[in-house]
Amino acid sequence: MRKIRVKPSKGQSFFGLMIGIIFIVLGFTIVIPKAGLIGLIWIGIALMITIINGYNVFSNRGISNYEANVEEYITREKEDFEVKLRKLSKLKNDGKITENEFQKQKEKIFNGDM
Repeated sequence: MRKIRVKPSKGQSFFGLMIGIIFIVLGFTIVIPKAGLIGLIWIGIALMITIINGYNVFSNRGISNYEANVEEYITREKEDFEVKLRKLSKLKNDGKITENEFQKQKEKIFNGDM
């Protein structure tokens, strides 16, 4: 299993950047004069929102919002039913497997076990 990082789109980040700027302006003009220390906390959070979203807008790398665990599957080309039978027949014709082994393997192919 591996983790992938998921970041917001440029559009989402731009919207977040604009909201962050609005919150900073509101913080300086309304919240700090009326709430004092709470206003400084407000400004700090608004600055973090603005900086993170600004970085995502203007950078190709960006900052992720969350991580997701993804199972990795090794993909390989699945052999065609006919190809499997031909390979098996060639092994039998070349004398590399017996008739009995051929029949067992052929049955596995037909049952989808191979």
